[in-house]
Amino acid sequence: MKPGKWLIVIGFAVLAVSPYFLWERTRDPAPDFSYYLEAPSAMRLVEVMSGRPDVERRDVVKEALNAAGISYLEEQVSNRIFNGANIVVELGEGSDMLVFLAHMDRVAEAPGANDNASCVAAGIDALKVLTKEPATKGARLRFIFSDGEEKGLHGAFHHANNNDLSSVFGVASFELCGIGDAFGVWDVVGPALNSPIVAVLQKAGRNLKIYNATHGAVPRFGSDHLAFSKKGLAAVGVTVLPREDEEKLRSYVDDPNNPKWLLNFVRPTIFRTYHTSGDGPETVQPAALEMMTRLMVETVRVVDQQN
Repeated sequence: MKPGKWLIVIGFAVLAVSPYFLWERTRDPAPDFSYYLEAPSAMRLVEVMSGRPDVERRDVVKEALNAAGISYLEEQVSNRIFNGANIVVELGEGSDMLVFLAHMDRVAEAPGANDNASCVAAGIDALKVLTKEPATKGARLRFIFSDGEEKGLHGAFHHANNNDLSSVFGVASFELCGIGDAFGVWDVVGPALNSPIVAVLQKAGRNLKIYNATHGAVPRFGSDHLAFSKKGLAAVGVTVLPREDEEKLRSYVDDPNNPKWLLNFVRPTIFRTYHTSGDGPETVQPAALEMMTRLMVETVRVVDQQN
């Protein structure tokens, strides 16, 4: 069969097995914030955030922090092509600063449940736990709920370029926290190689008996940590995935342009709905959110205990 005919056959196969390529899924509007307040949980926050415009998602984050009594600063982000704001929470008294990021915005074509309301919701639950504990002496946490990640990491670059980072020993940006029973630490290159941030994430995983692994450069799928790695800091991405998908996911991120990935069902689970109308709350697993919340909390505790 001629190459052109093969492309036609593959095209029809994609359309046949990937309904997200055929039409946008229709959804009911996201529930009001009162739905979250009835029984606050990470899963309910994902439901409230999903499908909302970015400015409303940011407002939901502020409302959730206010409801939990967690203080924050709103950091305006403005440049020639982007206007928005980061939400920044700081906890602890230590000299070593740990920076966590979870972006609030979404791409226009996706509701943005797993990418990235899942990580935002897990982060808020982690902050709830940490604010109830005695102030840490050995660690300080800066949690940045960033804006404009999907449009070029605008919020992360603004923060990295306009704040003193001299006490930062490690940065972790959390992406896709809602599907799976394991986690991966990625972009472990440059300053992140053999770095304290990777070591404490791995130790936290061992303490909690969560399977985890590392991966080198992932150039196709960057995130907010890149703004800090460009400043010479040890900065990595952290993502939840099904453990059974590990090898498939490594293959996908190393060779994302392979034609076989055109078949949606062949892709790793977390990339079957990534940046599509299928990225809704129904794909997010409450157990994955709870696992990520525990990992964030344990990572801060490990840093505190080591200082």
